[in-house]
Amino acid sequence: MNKTSTTQMNAIAQTFYNNSGARRNPDSYLGECRNVQKLIIKEIFSKKISCAVIVTIFCFFVSTSFAQLTYEHLAVQYDSPWICGKLKLIPVRFKDNGGPRNNFLNGGLISFEQAFKEGKVTVKETSLPGGSDVSLLEVKNHSKKNILVHSGEIVGGGRQDRVFGITTIIPPGDDENYLPVFCIEKGRWDGKPRTFRYSGMADASLRKQIDITKQQNKVWKEIDRQLTEQGVQNTTWDYLDLYRDTSSIDTSCIHFFEKKIMESDSAYAGFVAITGNRIINCELFGSSDLCVSSFEVMLKSYARSIGGSDGAPQVSNADVKIFLDNFLKTDEQQKAYLEKHGRLYSYQDRVLHLVAYP
Repeated sequence: MNKTSTTQMNAIAQTFYNNSGARRNPDSYLGECRNVQKLIIKEIFSKKISCAVIVTIFCFFVSTSFAQLTYEHLAVQYDSPWICGKLKLIPVRFKDNGGPRNNFLNGGLISFEQAFKEGKVTVKETSLPGGSDVSLLEVKNHSKKNILVHSGEIVGGGRQDRVFGITTIIPPGDDENYLPVFCIEKGRWDGKPRTFRYSGMADASLRKQIDITKQQNKVWKEIDRQLTEQGVQNTTWDYLDLYRDTSSIDTSCIHFFEKKIMESDSAYAGFVAITGNRIINCELFGSSDLCVSSFEVMLKSYARSIGGSDGAPQVSNADVKIFLDNFLKTDEQQKAYLEKHGRLYSYQDRVLHLVAYP
């Protein structure tokens, strides 16, 4: 690597920590940034990975693209909610036929779960001179389509269970892609990694810590809270133990919502999710194709977000509007709100996914 390349990679690593949303003291901030710089440079030397692939890790945090996800381009369908059991979804659609109905990616799109089930993606621990890195996983796309990975999607196994920390695209090709992850099983670090398996989507409370704080200790604290609250005890503090029993999930409602999205021809941008007397979150996407491709994984997260104390949805449309007004009026307002209450992920300067929490 020449001097210019090293400088560029240092700048990329610094940019990531400037924009990742992590709150660190100056000493740990600089130390972690240097560690990532060293990891990137070592990997480029050892495997000759192109800078373009490495940039994949960082580019989702630095885009300032907020276009088309405001009231100017969106219509909230308060009068046409989808309701089943304890879950209510208020659709948000692109206003006119000029909206981005189709995905901007060439080559098509499949979900991470589908790619995993079909054997078209592999996930491995990082293999570096210094050993595995708990905060990164190596992902390869063996298909001819783009793979959509969501912040909050979980892979169990490896040296410990992990949850992805970004929403991103894994392009087709044989290149290694390194994605930031968080540990969700703090009591295990196996010497011999297990095979990774797809393990669904995190609930909204855990996703909120991932999307907003970007801090491992906050993720662990939230998991500890949920395990204690549910009276679940295990030796490794395994988040997935909360969801071994799937009997409480209303599968008939899952099928109801899946049928609704399949039978619709509207250009949906996303949904506001409500249970009981609370708003779970609002998730919007840069195109209707991205929204439809993401719908099943959103449902998995909502299913894990509904608690035993939640009842039938009761939040008024007026209260939903107050929530949405916080980030859908202007781009500037949206950016300010998401700095503390959500995250916007982009790819190649195009919006992929916006998630906002109350």
